[in-house]
Amino acid sequence: MGARIANGGEEESLPALQYWLEGVRAHPLHWCFKSRRPNRYPGVVYAWWKNPILVAFEETLAILEVVQPEGLGAKRREFRAIKGQPPHDMEQFLALRAELTVASHLAASGVPFRFNGEDGPDLLIEVEGETCGIEVSSRRPKSLDSLIRELRQALVARGLPSGVSTSTDPIPPVAIRAHVRREILDAFLPPDGTPGVSEMQVEVAPERPEEGIPASWLTIRVGPNERYGRMSAPWNSPHMKATAQEVARNVMRETRKIRQSKLMPTVLIVDLSDTDLPDLRCWPEVFSPMWEESDQFLALAGMTMTRLSREPNLRFSVNPFSERRPVEALADSVRPCPVFRDLSDALAGRRSQRPA
Repeated sequence: MGARIANGGEEESLPALQYWLEGVRAHPLHWCFKSRRPNRYPGVVYAWWKNPILVAFEETLAILEVVQPEGLGAKRREFRAIKGQPPHDMEQFLALRAELTVASHLAASGVPFRFNGEDGPDLLIEVEGETCGIEVSSRRPKSLDSLIRELRQALVARGLPSGVSTSTDPIPPVAIRAHVRREILDAFLPPDGTPGVSEMQVEVAPERPEEGIPASWLTIRVGPNERYGRMSAPWNSPHMKATAQEVARNVMRETRKIRQSKLMPTVLIVDLSDTDLPDLRCWPEVFSPMWEESDQFLALAGMTMTRLSREPNLRFSVNPFSERRPVEALADSVRPCPVFRDLSDALAGRRSQRPA
């Protein structure tokens, strides 16, 4: 891709996104600009400018370009610096996508904020003369979704059919231990290059077994005609409890996050979009007993969104050990932004436990 993507000589499309990608030759979004099956319909122009993933990014970036919050230039450079689709780069990309999405909703609602160019939370808001923070993270447990992506990439690298089908029983595994992931990958793709299995079933125990969280039986098949995934869990499944435990241990209480929580009054948002069966209906009730007296974040939200839309869903759990006034003041400041409405509802006790 060159400095600009031409739309058949017509008027330029998705101008904000093209500006952010100007001069970039390797980026996670580049695959959206290419037809997945160029030989099926010869002569037909691939309408990349209508790709919903790109359109969602265009909407996000266009809002930020209009409002021009402080620190936007640094975010544009960060966006341009992400290369390709290796796992580490994709993690960076998804984290930045979540941050830019939240920022664009604040901007569209007229809530003043700035991007933080120094150590501390991602977004800064002035509340009653004090700087408060919103930290946005998208780190997640290495679950079934990431395992299947890794398996597909390895199959492609060996020139093998990369179709993968999966099913789980009774719930999807929240995290798959490293040695189990290695055993699964080696079974399908032996290190010595010999043919691997085409199907296997394995019991995936929780990384840290907890009361009420069962192991999951995982079935995987590979082949040219394998293209489905079958997972299910009840709305109050222990799967959500295990996900919340992972977030509490490995995100909220990660060393860097602890340091950030002590710098200023801060709300933490964790993007769970690409976890298996992300379901926030009972997030506040599940996360509530996991707070500890040493936790400094004012509140923690689970966040989900699809790659085809910039509309996120946030569900907040308020820290019962924090002073109420700072979180109320921050909630009042972001009240004009609809995606933060659940924070105000949580403080007022207005929300239902099982939203539609």
